[in-house]
Amino acid sequence: MINFLPRAFYLLATLAWGMLLWRHPTCIFTAACLACLTLPIYRKLRNKCRLWCKDLRRNARQRRLPALRLLLLHHMPVYIYTLSLLSAMLVPLAALALLVAPQASSGMARLRELQANHFQIPPEWLAPLQQWQASLAEYPRVEKVLNDFFQHLDALLNDAANMLLSWSFDVLGGTMTVLWAFFLFIMLTVLFTLYSRRIRIITGRIFALPQHMLRRFVTAIRRALRAVMLGIALVALIQGFLCGIGFAVAGFKNAAFWAALATLTAPVPVVGTALIWLPLSLSLWFTGRTVAAVGLVMWGILAVTMVDNLLRPLFLRHGIKAPFLVLITAILCGLNAFGAAGLIAGPVLLAFAIQAVEESNKFYFHK
Repeated sequence: MINFLPRAFYLLATLAWGMLLWRHPTCIFTAACLACLTLPIYRKLRNKCRLWCKDLRRNARQRRLPALRLLLLHHMPVYIYTLSLLSAMLVPLAALALLVAPQASSGMARLRELQANHFQIPPEWLAPLQQWQASLAEYPRVEKVLNDFFQHLDALLNDAANMLLSWSFDVLGGTMTVLWAFFLFIMLTVLFTLYSRRIRIITGRIFALPQHMLRRFVTAIRRALRAVMLGIALVALIQGFLCGIGFAVAGFKNAAFWAALATLTAPVPVVGTALIWLPLSLSLWFTGRTVAAVGLVMWGILAVTMVDNLLRPLFLRHGIKAPFLVLITAILCGLNAFGAAGLIAGPVLLAFAIQAVEESNKFYFHK
């Protein structure tokens, strides 16, 4: 009974926090992931600031500095860490907004126009297709295959454009909702980082797990998060940049806007940026710009897709000890189960499962 009471109180405390934050599961998960990823940086910063603060306190006793200034010196690592988080997130967003904002209105207007037309293939595209279909009337089987292909193509473009619009509206959303979610995300990240040791101790006491085992789990998850940042986020930015170059050379006026959409779709396995550059290539083809269309397709296959095929498996397999096919399956299942957050949740849960199996194997081997 005595051993049960502390666990019960820990569970009640966890339940109390869960009741406060149950409406924001995605924010909690992403904040915990960012805290886990940046915890070593905070610890290095805290150790350096402690050494610095000791010297300042030694001098403060001689100079008799006010207590408020000493308190600010004590909390300096938290301030620097929080400002670093804000800078790391706001500066790239501001640069992206300055680059994409002038083209966002016309690009979104084009997407809404396509949505109003139910994302049907434009009439100027249908004229040459109908001519090809008439020339293939003598081959019924080929004609049937061609009809099926364009029906599937129409459905694919419809689903892709709907996905882009939903992602855009989710990101833009209401201003107050976005500000509140961002504030909560930053605060939870800072809290998880500051109280990481206490969270680990309480978790170990609730589940009766040794601390060295929990540290290995945290290390495995941190490696997975680092692999996600490099293999998904960084590769997506590189692919978006390359797509932007291709769109600009092909003569699209809203190249930065389409490049931003390509960055959003780049993490999607198998199709990725092809959801953007392939329809744009078709639009160039059917408007008579054959050279630009072929060049954009070749650029998408040889440059953009090769970056994805080479760098993404390298980064992901370096952080997660699993075959690349298993990683892709985890990402797809994560997207299906958790939406956009599944890009992080899939690899993290896979790394957690692999580490759990390794810990179980150690138990049986030692036994």
